[in-house]
Order: sequence, then C-alpha cells, then structure tokens
Amino acid sequence: MTSSLGPDRTVPSLNLEDLVLGKVLSGAARTHGESTFLKFRDGQLTYREVDDSSNRVASGLAAHGVEPGDHVAVMLPNSADFVHVVFALARLGAVAVPINTDYKGDLLVHVLDSSDATALVASEMYLDHIATVADRIEDLRFVAVVSDRQLPLDRLGVPSLPYSDLLEHGADPPEVDISFSDLQAIMYTSGTTGRSKGAMVPHSLALVCALDSLRFVSGGSRTIYCPLPLFHAAGLWDGMMAALLSGASVAIVERFSASRFWDDVRRFDAQTAMGVFSMIPILLNQSPSPDDLDNPLETFYMGKSSLDAGFFERFGAHTVETYTSTEAGIGTASPYGEWRTGSMGQAHEERFEVAILDEDDREVGPGQPGELVLRPRQPHVITTGYYGRDDVTAATFRNLWFHTGDRAYFDDDGYYYFLDRMKDAIRRRGESISAFDIESEINLHPAVLESAAIGVPSELEEEDLKVVVVRQPGADLDERGLAAYCSEKLPSFMVPRYIEVVDSLPRTPTGKVAKHELRKAGDHGLTSTTWDREAAARAAEAV
Repeated sequence: MTSSLGPDRTVPSLNLEDLVLGKVLSGAARTHGESTFLKFRDGQLTYREVDDSSNRVASGLAAHGVEPGDHVAVMLPNSADFVHVVFALARLGAVAVPINTDYKGDLLVHVLDSSDATALVASEMYLDHIATVADRIEDLRFVAVVSDRQLPLDRLGVPSLPYSDLLEHGADPPEVDISFSDLQAIMYTSGTTGRSKGAMVPHSLALVCALDSLRFVSGGSRTIYCPLPLFHAAGLWDGMMAALLSGASVAIVERFSASRFWDDVRRFDAQTAMGVFSMIPILLNQSPSPDDLDNPLETFYMGKSSLDAGFFERFGAHTVETYTSTEAGIGTASPYGEWRTGSMGQAHEERFEVAILDEDDREVGPGQPGELVLRPRQPHVITTGYYGRDDVTAATFRNLWFHTGDRAYFDDDGYYYFLDRMKDAIRRRGESISAFDIESEINLHPAVLESAAIGVPSELEEEDLKVVVVRQPGADLDERGLAAYCSEKLPSFMVPRYIEVVDSLPRTPTGKVAKHELRKAGDHGLTSTTWDREAAARAAEAV
C-alpha cells in the first residue's frame, strides 16, 4: 500500500490487517509522540496526550460495563472529547454510533433504538433533547455527560455519570484482541424519504478511506483543516484519521464559516481543507480581498472540480473531486495533482470494480448515463450492510453490485463524471438534466447563497424545471433577473421555467437539502409564491 505522490508525499505502508484503529493510534503515539495531533482554536494536543486520554476513557467505560461488541452512541460537538471517545471504543472493541447533534425527538429515538445502543456519551448542551426520549430507549444502561460544571443528572431518567469519572481510571490500554474486519462504527446515512440507515463500518473501511484520502487528496499535508462535523465520515475519516495515518495535524473547528475560513486556514497553516461541494460557490461569492492568494492551502476536498479554474485563480488552491461514500470510501479518484476538470477520476482499481448500469443492471458504454455501482476487490473495504435492515442491504447489493443510487457516466479514457442522485434526475423535453449542474451554475450568482433544482409536473409530457433559491444576506435578487442570468449561462433546456425565492431550504437530519419536501409543497412543488417564466412572458406580450 505504499504510493509515492511526489516530493514529501508518501502514503504510509500498511497492510489491510494492520488497519485497526486503536493499534494505529498506539503506533502513531510511539512514532510521533510529542508532535501535535489535534489543533483547536483554544489549544492543541500531542499524539501521546490523545493516546493517554483515550486509554483512560476506555478503562473508564470498561469499568462501567462496556464490553467488546457493545454499541455506544456518541453525541458530542467537534471536540477533543469526541476523538478520545471514538479511540476509546476502538480500543475496547466496542462499536461507536456517532449521532448528528441536531437530532431530537423521534429522530434521536430512531438512532438510539435501531442501533441497539447500550450507552451514550453526550454533551450537556443536548441534555434537554435526551431527557425527553431517554425512557423510550429500552437498552440504554447509562449516559456519561460531558460538562465543565457539576450538573443534576437524575432528570434524564436513566443512570448517568459525569464524563470526568471515566478519566479517573488507568492509562494502560485494555487487552482486547481486535481484527480489521471487526465493526468500528455504525454510521447513519441520510434518509431522504424514509428513516436514515446505519451503515456497518469495519475498522479497515474507515482507515482504508483515510489512507486513500492521503493518496489522492492531502498527501504530505502538515495540517488538515476540518470544519465538517466529526459525526460524518468525511470529517472523521478523511480529516482526523488521514492525519493520524500520516503523522500530520488536524485542525478541528466547530463548523464551517465562510467569513472565518481563510483566517482559519492561515492560522492553522493548513495545506488541505475538508468541505462539501456547496462551500465552493459560497467562498467564491465572498467579497474579494487583496489577501485571497496569501494562504497556504493547496487542496480543497471535496470540491466540484468544474469550478477549479476560478477557485485556483482566486485562492491558489485546487478543488479535488473523488467519488466517496460512507458505505464504500473512495471508489473513483485521480492521482494527486492530475485532476481532470469536472471529473471525479478513474476507478480505484486496487479496491473496486466500477461500472455504470442501466435500469436492468446491464453495463452501459462510454458517455451513457446510468447508476454508478461498485464491487470490492479486497475484503472488508465496504460496508457489511445496514444494521438491522437486511431488506435494504439485499436491495442495495443486488446482482452482486453495491448500488450507490447516484447517476454518472464515464468517458473514453475511463474518467467518471457525477450527474446527480438517481431521484434528482430531471427529464425535460427529451433531455436528461443534472440538477447538480444547474445548482452549481446558479450558486455562482453573486446574490445567491444556495439553490435546489427539482422537476415538477408539466402540461406536456415529462417534467418542467423549478429552482428554489436562497438570497445572500442583504442581496437584491428578483426572479426575472435570475432567469436572464440562467439564459446567459445555461443551455436553453436547462433554464428553469419556475423560480421561487425562499429564506431557507429544508434539510435532512444530516444537512442535505430535503428535495422531497420541496416536491410536495403546494401543488406538487408549485406554491403561491412560485414565479412562472412562461406566464410572465405571456403577460408581457399581452400588454
């Protein structure tokens, strides 16, 4: 698994069998002991300090009855404690269940209950949400509460203790035999029309994804900047675990902030930044500054690489696109520095077979859109299924392929291109339209904060196109002007008929735009405040 990426860019040499999270931390503590591992706005921790604290938490959890194979939920903000708990559970052979910190009510019950969590480590800031549901979780034995002050914990209705009690135990690592194939976590993925599902993640899947992120994205970065939540795979694997494998530092902040992003990058001296596609136009839409090029950033991951030229020209950093999922890690990518504009790279053939299938699971050729599917070439580099959901697991892995649910195509050179989620495809006037491509262009409008494109019923066959837009704070934006912008920037068949300006977009529990909510608003997605370009044109002609 050694791969040279150019000067000072070498992926560590590790066998699959070596990819056990607790053992990797122990090795890093021996090799990089006094080097900085975690950076925060208010301090930093060395590899040795993280190793020591993780062992103490592991001993404390064991003293309170946590055993190998137990499922322990983690509801913490981005913090050192989050990292310590994840490592502690890995040391014990227990399974971490990271919870989206916005969850409450039935959503919180769903994750705690469906994951069979027997314990919960949570921040005091979420206690009100936990207290309202704790009596509905039958298997929950105790809650450990992270707080800087003494709190009355009897109101939770379940045995509780201060997290600080866990740290009072020894720093000797527990003696547990753990394999790379053992479960490290159950990671909940977005539910767009139904409940979110818990993907079962072996130790090797999480760490292979981190290893591949080094190979294709961050290489020899001294510091990886992570404004993503650690309860998501991108922040936890591509951020924290990638730094761990390379002996680098990871700078962890509470959340993404466009106004603080570049100051943070400079402050932490970060060469790689973790992100999501939608952050790119938000950063590009910030007011230009003479300091824009004065930063150490080399790569922004994951960025829509079709925007790479503008991003590189302004900030001096490349956006990097791969195909990555919680269930399978990195399936397609390009060698470091050889990224092709608009493409998420070629098949990662060491790990996977990759194909595009039609609706009957038949392979299609270059240029033909279909569903992106993967098949592992190595053991335990893909999810072992969805916990407690054998029906969904069987459907997703039908015909011996992992079906991603994403539309894509590949070109004659074997480079893959993302189109959109299968359910987000729009068919209009004989053309298949990528909602993602429309949104990427509209999001570059200086008055647009974000947008969502959906298909709505048409008087003709197929669908018409609607775009729902959120203004930049204080910006002046009208529907007619945006339609003119789209006419200038997009092919005619991609210019939306309907436009609606809203204050915010609905979200799934994991922060993605809940397009199913937009589609069912009003009359099949058309509301009283939806502007109709064709109706406006007819009215103008009648004057």
